Amino acid sequence: MTSPIFILASKKKFFLRKLTTIILVLLITSPVFGFGKHTPDRILIKYLKSLYSNNLKETYSYISKADKNTISKNEFIKQNSLDDPFTQEIAKTVSSLRKYKVNETIINEDSATVNITVTSPDMSKVMGEIFGPFHGPKSMKNPQEATRYMLKQYLKKGNVPMVKERGTFTLVNEEGRWKVLLNLESKL
Repeated sequence: MTSPIFILASKKKFFLRKLTTIILVLLITSPVFGFGKHTPDRILIKYLKSLYSNNLKETYSYISKADKNTISKNEFIKQNSLDDPFTQEIAKTVSSLRKYKVNETIINEDSATVNITVTSPDMSKVMGEIFGPFHGPKSMKNPQEATRYMLKQYLKKGNVPMVKERGTFTLVNEEGRWKVLLNLESKL
């Protein structure tokens, strides 16, 4: 006959094995379920995407308290806004073509430095390729509409000349959330 202590010990081992398996599964699958979405590099990419696509209310939410104390949301939007609907439309199209590569992230307690490479359409080359040979018919009724159409078609074709820009950004941890530090106070 099996002793009750042996049965209890065996159940405890089984429970510990199950618990260990569950913990391992959670650790392995945590990136899939979104843990780590708030790392400094991911916050920086969200900041840049919202800035480049002219979504300035969202962009403002990613900046540090120190910067928010220097500039109000309305002033930030006013200074960074693309007012012209055509320019806004092109900014969104160009933004959708951008690629982000994090080169290095260094985290020191409440601050982080992220070195990133952003690959974007080279708009000077794009404009040269589109409008260099373009003179357009003299009877063109709406040159802005023709320009908009040609530029959008060119950007959507997929074989756009690209340029890489590298930058290093500082982020600060504020109440458990990473924020981009622009140091706006020192730029006044």
